Amino acid sequence: MTQTWDVVVVGAGPAGSTAARVLADGGRSVLLLDKASFPREKICGDGLIPDALNALRRAGVYRRVVAEGHQASVLSAFSPHNIRVDVPGEFVTLRRDRLDHVLLQAAMARGARFEQARVTALHADDDGGVTVSLAGAEHDIRGRIAVVATGANLSLLRQAGLAQRRRPSAVALRCYVRSPVTIDALVISFHRAILPGYAWIFPMGDDEYNVGCGVFYRGGRKASVNLRTTFATFSEAFPLARELLAEAEHVSPLMGAQLRCGLDGAAARHSTRILSIGETIGATFPFTGEGIGKAMETGEIAARQIERALVEDDRRHLTGFADVLERELAPRYTGYRVAESWLARPWVNDLVAGRVRRSPRLQRAVAGVLNESIDPRMIFSWRLFVPEWLPWKPRDADWAR
Repeated sequence: MTQTWDVVVVGAGPAGSTAARVLADGGRSVLLLDKASFPREKICGDGLIPDALNALRRAGVYRRVVAEGHQASVLSAFSPHNIRVDVPGEFVTLRRDRLDHVLLQAAMARGARFEQARVTALHADDDGGVTVSLAGAEHDIRGRIAVVATGANLSLLRQAGLAQRRRPSAVALRCYVRSPVTIDALVISFHRAILPGYAWIFPMGDDEYNVGCGVFYRGGRKASVNLRTTFATFSEAFPLARELLAEAEHVSPLMGAQLRCGLDGAAARHSTRILSIGETIGATFPFTGEGIGKAMETGEIAARQIERALVEDDRRHLTGFADVLERELAPRYTGYRVAESWLARPWVNDLVAGRVRRSPRLQRAVAGVLNESIDPRMIFSWRLFVPEWLPWKPRDADWAR
């Protein structure tokens, strides 16, 4: 490992493995580092919605993920007063230990080299490269460019002086249970005890379920929230959760993790040698808390910018990475923040659920939000109150507005 690598990627989650795969597929020498051996456990809801499934198609692993995972065709959302809205679509659940291992293997198959190692420091060198220091290693590693994809952990960015927003956006926890109760849909509950946030019950197949909840640090919600108490309240008060858990065997304990959402203020200052991607820059969506698809997309965008920088020997493509994110992805996060601000209020949440439940047009629009053909702002606006007989129709989203 004494060579100078074109790119050293720190963190082998969906963002890091995606960037490594794309770069290696283009002929670049890529070293992918992670402190864990794979497969490894990752706290997540395990739900894959259309943007993640599309990213998996581009990665060439969609069929494998679908074969290993559990498919569902409906997402059922419940308002605070349990008004149910069924949203059709393509959804897949797969444990993150399996999903991340599949993505890592895809990167290695394209030529990226993986090593288990804990990175302790990144240093931008005077000669234009990057030195990567490893715990317990006799020698440092050299790279022309480094990519940080360490999830919610910003320790490397802080040490390098590149972290902007240190506080996480949300916190979530989940457990796996096995229950004879059958639930076919992905279930979302906007229970009062959890707002601003939601709880979920996701079927994993073979009578196993991922059950959890997460809250956003908005609307006066303090970072000291006791999420275990919140989960217990939801488990008792939400009928489906109460029925499922009454006969359930716990496969795993409750485990929690922090989330970084929205790209707003969470993006690191990008240098001419170090980029950060995925949840490290807040790639997780507000409102849904889904981050796999957008993490992979930031990895793809970063790989594209890095390739341009190396081909043209012009590091301005790296400092322009943030501008590309702003242009290509940021408008989508704006739409989801609007949706989150609406649904964080219980009475508004109930109102929206009631309107959507009675309107086939709005039901199609909500499905369009999940498959990213409709901007959430097309629904969470005056259009929500347009009578069904008027001619307004949801159109493809103009995300740049």
